[in-house]
Amino acid sequence: MARIGVYGGTFNPIHNSHIEIAKAALNQFKLDKVYFLVAGNPPHKETAKSISDINRLEMVRLAVENEPKLDIDEREIYRAGKSYSYITFTEYHNKHPDDEIFFIMGSDSLLNFKNWVKPDIISEYVTILVAPRLGDDLEAIEHGLHECKNMFEGEFLLIDYKPNSVSSSEIREHFYSDLSIRAFVSEKVSDYIIEHNLYSKYSYTNEDIIRLDSEMKNELKPSRYVHTLGVANMAYALAVKWNYPPVTAQVAGLLHDCAKCISDEKRLSVCEKNNIPITDIERKYPHLLHGKVGAYYCKSKYDIFDQQIAHAISVHTTGCPNMNLLDKIIFVADYIEPGRDKQPRLDVIRGAAFTDLDLCVYLILEDSVNYLNENPDMVDPTTIDTYKFYENIMEKR
Repeated sequence: MARIGVYGGTFNPIHNSHIEIAKAALNQFKLDKVYFLVAGNPPHKETAKSISDINRLEMVRLAVENEPKLDIDEREIYRAGKSYSYITFTEYHNKHPDDEIFFIMGSDSLLNFKNWVKPDIISEYVTILVAPRLGDDLEAIEHGLHECKNMFEGEFLLIDYKPNSVSSSEIREHFYSDLSIRAFVSEKVSDYIIEHNLYSKYSYTNEDIIRLDSEMKNELKPSRYVHTLGVANMAYALAVKWNYPPVTAQVAGLLHDCAKCISDEKRLSVCEKNNIPITDIERKYPHLLHGKVGAYYCKSKYDIFDQQIAHAISVHTTGCPNMNLLDKIIFVADYIEPGRDKQPRLDVIRGAAFTDLDLCVYLILEDSVNYLNENPDMVDPTTIDTYKFYENIMEKR
């Protein structure tokens, strides 16, 4: 007979206190394993307004991947409708009738437990373990435990855990403004948040898309505008696939060529007036500056201040070593949007875009370098450096 802990929550994001609570329960109650039950659509929280369910699931997966007694339960993510706990623990009971199940929850959940849907079924099937939170009124917690014991079957026990000051809401609010807050999540989770641009203070709506679409229609030549729509839509699709905020990617796609249809003289002038570095190859071929000028135009002309968008636009033609996720999405979308038909092996590259993004980037760079080798005076050193970087990644596989 196994002793199984189930720690339910939205984990938006999962942080070090969640891991500490799970380990405290493991040790105190001699559990064999603790599963993090990632809430899909809980009746008491609107998780969809923040980030995608898959983002939360992936962060939990990263947080527990090297913890042998911690694991992940993703059933509620894929369950249709509201994720009621009584359904989950009925499933646990039916699948593990001889095991002891322990449901780990925060003290806030305990105090509201009597108002949950069918709490009597939950308490019949599990022992409830309560984790205190910083600032808790211990008398109120003890009263809540006593009240639940009198109202329901099963045991209600307090985890011996000293809470700290961190909360998921604080991490969401201060992750980018207070870098010290990143110490409260694992390094892998922190990297994931940055890579996927989660909890950014910048968010975009359909109104932004309509506004920028109108501005691009007026700013660009008709053929360039059609290309831009193709890139924006492809960027959205790739973002959905790779769990990046899709409307943010769509905004970047709409603006990626916003400086394409101005004169070379204008591009040079913008760079010189705003201290934007110009390489020798860019001075010789000023059309190559449209990425850098476009990045500048994001905030100066179009009121888009997200640095990931600006960076993706600045490198969307040359790439750069170790591109972030949005960089790769825009770089690839620009190359494979539906209007493209002249590049070699497009079918292979388009397939790779939705199965292996790094491979796709490498294939594009390989073809780009082959083309540039035939036109050596147009070679941008950044493209060569980027190609070598991703070639090295492929060789290490």
